[in-house]
Amino acid sequence: MFRYFKNFLYVVAFLFVGYVVFTYWDYYSLSIGLRPRHPEYRFLKPGGLFGHGVGIVGSGMMILLLFYSLRKRTKLFGKHGAIGRWLDIHIFFGTVGPLLIILHSTFKLNGIVSVSFWSMILVSVSGFIGRYLYVQIPRTIRGQELSLDDVQKKSESIGQKLQALYDMSKEEITQLEKAISGSVRGSLFGIFFADIMRFFRTRSIQRQLQRRKNIPKKRTKQFVELLTQKALLDRRIHIWAKVHKLFHYWHVFHKPFAIIMYIIMLLHVGVSVWLGYTWIF
Repeated sequence: MFRYFKNFLYVVAFLFVGYVVFTYWDYYSLSIGLRPRHPEYRFLKPGGLFGHGVGIVGSGMMILLLFYSLRKRTKLFGKHGAIGRWLDIHIFFGTVGPLLIILHSTFKLNGIVSVSFWSMILVSVSGFIGRYLYVQIPRTIRGQELSLDDVQKKSESIGQKLQALYDMSKEEITQLEKAISGSVRGSLFGIFFADIMRFFRTRSIQRQLQRRKNIPKKRTKQFVELLTQKALLDRRIHIWAKVHKLFHYWHVFHKPFAIIMYIIMLLHVGVSVWLGYTWIF
């Protein structure tokens, strides 16, 4: 249920941003010197009703990003909600917030604010990479990292289940697993590419099982789902050390830009309020 609601919010946010850009592109495409002549200038400019409003909402979302770190590193929120769900909300704010701030900036940046903006873009883009690395580390439903021994036992359990339910040998399952997972020793890009290709591989394996083993379509789907779980677990065992190392380097890259972004953003907001650029309140 949460996943569908999250996807709905993404669709609404992207449609909103797309609608605004499409409707007012004649303003956004003008040079700064010509914009005051546009009939919607007072509404769309960074200090205008709309431009200022989306800036406040976008900045608020960027501040709310910090709640994920508080949930993960402190006991302020106790253990309310799975850490993975908090991360999903974190990524939503980190995706939509920058889009709203882009609308606030009216696609024109200069001075020290541009440093904060590009830091924000780097933080947002690197956030997607961090999310991908995060899901490569097996975890419980509550988001706690599993040990390597736990992952190996889980993989073995799924393998035994596949052998018992589908009357297949360990060698047959291993061959199908290699076909579905691709290379497990490649670069991060290679692993990402293998994830994209996995959709096509699973469809091919389903057809093979239906044709060669006479397994009904419904059961082949269940088989492929279990096989995919095992393949991903085994791949994560092989890349265990690499992913943890990359995740460490990702934190080293991600945090400094986030700090720069917040410092300059708070200075920008503080100076704007001091100069009297308030919104409707």
